[in-house]
Amino acid sequence: MAVTKLISMKNDNTLQKIQRLEEKIDRLQKSLTRLERKLSDHIDFIDRVYEPLRSPISKIKNFFG
Repeated sequence: MAVTKLISMKNDNTLQKIQRLEEKIDRLQKSLTRLERKLSDHIDFIDRVYEPLRSPISKIKNFFG
């Protein structure tokens, strides 16, 4: 009976460790998702700001015909 109790305690401890790891993974995933969204928004912003500057000579030529 003592062996069965030890095995049960070990299984409970293992389950607790797995649950803590899953919680940490969930937090990391949420953090990565937020960072990915921020980075994507920033890249979009940079693209919008610098789009007019990418080819200024051709834009000037088109303006003057």
